[in-house]
Formats: sequence, structure tokens, C-alpha cells
Amino acid sequence: MGLLENVNQFVLLFFDTIRQVARWRIWLVLLVYYLLQWLSLYVLYDYPAGPLGGGVARWVSLFGPQEATAFGHYPQHFLLLGKVAGWAKLALGLVLEGLVLGMVASMFYRSFGGGDTGVTTGSSFVVRWANLIVVWLVVNGLMLAAGQILPVWATPYLDGSRRVLAFSFVLMPFVFTLIFSVFLLAIPSVVIYKDHAFRAIGRSVRYFFRRPLSLFGLAAVILGLPILLGALASRPSGIVTSFKPELVYWILSVSLFIEMIAYFFWMGTAVRFLRGQER
Repeated sequence: MGLLENVNQFVLLFFDTIRQVARWRIWLVLLVYYLLQWLSLYVLYDYPAGPLGGGVARWVSLFGPQEATAFGHYPQHFLLLGKVAGWAKLALGLVLEGLVLGMVASMFYRSFGGGDTGVTTGSSFVVRWANLIVVWLVVNGLMLAAGQILPVWATPYLDGSRRVLAFSFVLMPFVFTLIFSVFLLAIPSVVIYKDHAFRAIGRSVRYFFRRPLSLFGLAAVILGLPILLGALASRPSGIVTSFKPELVYWILSVSLFIEMIAYFFWMGTAVRFLRGQER
């Protein structure tokens, strides 16, 4: 597939997805999930004044006694908020995110002229949910591993502010985008084709090697702003010392909202891509 064809496919996928922007049921599902994520963030932000202070204290204690103590003091609270909230977000995502994205993919599939996938009905519901969780674990596990391991490997070479910025805002986003683009089609494949998790992953990998430019381009646009906000939130010391510490919370809140929009375009473009392969 030539460069021009890749560009045309890329544009058409986004154009067809934008045409679905009035599908309020899709937005309703995504909004409910966003509110759950935001609520978990707000509970951590409002600690220890909030009514769930005891539960938050037990959660934070999992990170060690020093972190637990610091989390209860200002402004150290905001230095740790991104880390603590990030793990809470992953815990919630482990249980719900695959199912939410599966439901959204199913609704997009019907909107694009496909049949009923039955993602939330029937005796296979639990099996489908389990497969969505496995796919979610593989994708997020690889991203998490990259985010933890690569900075450790790169530390001896990051001896200047320019190198640190290039690593944080260029190399790491490229790695995350590459991982995401390889597995971009896996979740909708579980829903549309009733693939088990590793068959769906295999299908996504095969399509990536057939259409690498199209899928990498989709991933770059979908993840661009969330990755940028994530990179900013991962440097809380600079925010706390140069601005108001509360800005960390607002960056994390905006990031969750932007991710909701990204989920819409992820599932929309991915399902539209797969529908195009059926014809």
C-alpha cells in the first residue's frame, strides 16, 4: 500500500468516525466510565478531608510507609498524587476498561452497518469479558513495562536537560505509540469476530504489518494529547515548585477527559478499519 493510499485511508477512517459523533449512547458509556475514573482521582485529591480517608490511607500504605506519610502533607501530597492515582486508574481499568471499550466497539460496529455482536448479552458474556481483560493486560502491561524499564536503562545517558526532555517528550511517546499501534485492533477484534484474546492480538499484529503507516498514524493522533499530558503529569516536582501544586490535580483531570475523547476515536477508527477489511 503506497503512501498516498495510507494517507487516504487514515483520513477516511477519521472522517467516518467524526460522522458518528452524535451517537449519544456511545458518549454516555464513555462518560460514565470517565466519571468513575475522575471520582477515584478526586477521592485521592481530597484526602484526608474526604469521607473515604480511611480507605485511601489503606491504599496509599501499599506504596510504603514513607509515601503514606508524605501523602498526608502539603505539598508532598501533589508530588505523589499522579503515581497513586495512576495505579488506582490501572486497578479500575483492569476490571472495567476492556468491557467499556468492548461495548463502545459493539455500538460502532452496528453504526457502521455490522450486526449485533452481543457483547453484553448471552452466555458468552463472561468469556468475552475475560478475553477483553487479557487483551487490556497485554497492552497496558507492555506500556507499563516500557515506562518503568526504559527510563532505568536510559539514565546513564540522560546527563543534560535537553536529553531528558527529548527522552520524555520524543522517545517515550514514540515507544508508547508504537506499542499501541501494534495492538490497536485487538479489543474490537474480540467483540466483532468473537476472537479469544491471543487470536485477537495476532489479528491486530498481522494488520499492523500490512498497514503500518495507517495504524501508526491513527495511534499517534489518538494518543498524542494524552501522552503529552501524561508526560507533564510525570514531572510533578517542576509543577509544584514553579506553579501551584493543585495544578497537578487539574492536569490529571483534564487528561482523563481527553482520554474519553481518545477512546471514542480509538474504537471508532479501529472498528471502521476492520469493517473495511470485510468488504
